[in-house]
Amino acid sequence: MQRGQAQTIDRIDVVAGDAGRERAASLLSSVWPPEVVAELPWRNVVCAPPDERLLAFNLAGEIIGHAGITLRVAAWNDCPVKIGGIGGVATRADSRGRGVASAVMRSAVQRMKIVHDVDFGLLFCETRHAHFYELLGWRVFDGDIVVQQPQGRVRYEVMRSLVFDVKVAIGSGLVDLNGLPW
Repeated sequence: MQRGQAQTIDRIDVVAGDAGRERAASLLSSVWPPEVVAELPWRNVVCAPPDERLLAFNLAGEIIGHAGITLRVAAWNDCPVKIGGIGGVATRADSRGRGVASAVMRSAVQRMKIVHDVDFGLLFCETRHAHFYELLGWRVFDGDIVVQQPQGRVRYEVMRSLVFDVKVAIGSGLVDLNGLPW
């Protein structure tokens, strides 16, 4: 299959966070082995585990894609909001460029809208990946994000913040996650 052609995805399962972590462990460790993580800007960030995971399988029953969803009641400009956080988006090396991550992200957005009834989606990504998410309808958030870390409440500036409008369109202001980032 040539790069750019659609990867055959047999199914996308939704699994509880801990159970999904075990099932996706080999994919996640192949995408982010310790030597790669050691060089990443988010290597020292303590993150919340996702509430659920979307796992994409090929026709052979192998996991080829992953994304976590973390649900959180947070605050935007001191008003309560329900956020669907996306994290841990990963695609197996031999399946990249074939629509796997796009399919998983579209499924995650639909799930956040329909099942979880969130106000908006929020993800953090390295600048080099922002364009991919923008093509899927996410946009850069120009405000500030406050998160919890072992040293206390801090502004989250490690990665770019992108939002997906569901019920609320936010462009700026202050989002307090009331907990760890994802």
